[in-house]
Amino acid sequence: MTSKRAGTSRRSFKDAKPPNIAMSSRCTGNLRRLVGFVVSIAVISAILSSLIHHYWVGGLPWWRIFRRCVSVATVLTLWGFLKLLHRQPWSWIGLGPWSRGKRHVAAGVCLGFAGMGLLAGLYLFLGLYRIHLHPDLGRIWRTALGFLPAAGLIALLEESVFRGYILQQLQTCSTSLAVIGSSAAYALVHLRPTSVWPGILFELGGLFLLGLVLAIATLRTQQLYLAMGLHGSLAYCAGVNKLFLEIPDSSLRWLTGTNRLVNGIGAWVLLVGLGGLVWVWGRRLSGPSSRSA
Repeated sequence: MTSKRAGTSRRSFKDAKPPNIAMSSRCTGNLRRLVGFVVSIAVISAILSSLIHHYWVGGLPWWRIFRRCVSVATVLTLWGFLKLLHRQPWSWIGLGPWSRGKRHVAAGVCLGFAGMGLLAGLYLFLGLYRIHLHPDLGRIWRTALGFLPAAGLIALLEESVFRGYILQQLQTCSTSLAVIGSSAAYALVHLRPTSVWPGILFELGGLFLLGLVLAIATLRTQQLYLAMGLHGSLAYCAGVNKLFLEIPDSSLRWLTGTNRLVNGIGAWVLLVGLGGLVWVWGRRLSGPSSRSA
């Protein structure tokens, strides 16, 4: 009896790590998982793109095929890590019941479209934008309708990765690191290789601010749906605006940005405003909800 109690005591003492040591251990483990996550995406993308380039579409540059394969590799890697490594349901990364999520998505879509409509209206009033319809009306309709599901898929995939998996894994280190790290990763991944100085600075700044807003939306609601709605609406506006609008004075692009929308000072101000609204409104919209552990 004595030895049994002693053994139990020894096991309890061994398992009872100080909170700071346990947190540091979890942080280190999650950082390793994130490295493995990125490496897995890169390896799968390289294998897929090499096979496709060699056997099917050898006429296209390998790098273009690789970029397309990244999305497929990301889906496969996220599923594998979630189901095989962590053994968790999709709600673990913030994709909870749709019955509650649809209200968040609708709120995010309305907020994004309202913000972009306000900014575009102001620019039109000041003469910084000019209405210019693309001459191919068929292309306008195809793009306007066809990009709706594309924007939704972009929002679902990218929010699941950046605000769902990466943000959550970094939170074991610190919330500040999680917000800044996930936003920086989002900005770097979306930076176009053709960007030049100083445009690259404006683009990185806008993408980083957008990442911050989406991270705030996720943290305030403890779900991905508000961020998904906001992300999807902004991605849609960035994808179709060039069919309807043009910037007559290229010297003012530091203010207006390009058709990517986020790479201008005006869009930065809008994103800060959206972040403030999300901070105040997000918790009220969410109510008593939390991620599944």
